[in-house]
Amino acid sequence: MLIDLHAHEYLYSPCSGMSLREAVEAARNAGLDALCITDHGSMDIRKREAALLRNIGFPVFIGVEMYTRQGDVIAFGLDSLPPAMPTSQEFADFVAARNGFCFAAHPFRSFGGGLGDALYAMRNLNGVEVLNGADSEYENGLAVRACRELGLIPVAGSDAHRPEDVGRCATWFPDAVASEWELTAALRAGKGRPAVRGRNGAWHRLAYPMQGGDEL
Repeated sequence: MLIDLHAHEYLYSPCSGMSLREAVEAARNAGLDALCITDHGSMDIRKREAALLRNIGFPVFIGVEMYTRQGDVIAFGLDSLPPAMPTSQEFADFVAARNGFCFAAHPFRSFGGGLGDALYAMRNLNGVEVLNGADSEYENGLAVRACRELGLIPVAGSDAHRPEDVGRCATWFPDAVASEWELTAALRAGKGRPAVRGRNGAWHRLAYPMQGGDEL
């Protein structure tokens, strides 16, 4: 199952230029099996678009890309968020206390927003986004190295803000994922593997740490 773990819609991520419906249509066209909406500091799309999420006929899971004082952290498995901007460690602890899953988003992005070297000192950080569809090969390479050195779980997401960016990369799971709870459990179990779409449109599941791979 191919899931894009990182995308934004415009109601709660003003930096985005696509609606939830457009994001879902783009995910279908990209050959994905599900899409995650990870708006900045909000999970309110879950309630506001409840009817659409229920009836659209495509799995959409809601997480959050949390602004922390050190950089962005994406989390799944939460019903609520901290009331104020936390430190990255406070947010990781918040997620751990709720049996969620959190990972460093685009940690080494050159124009900011990532944790950078701060992730090396963190506890309760579960994973690292080793493939971000908006980052350079060099930036993603630094993320791969950090993930490997820390023994964390590698994940991938497009970081899409426009329909054409959805599905630039994704995370492959060997089993079906039918709910946010199942997604969180699969992530915590380390079942996902980064995947990219080749020039011919075929998806390739990558061997970690990003060497070789096989077509899906």
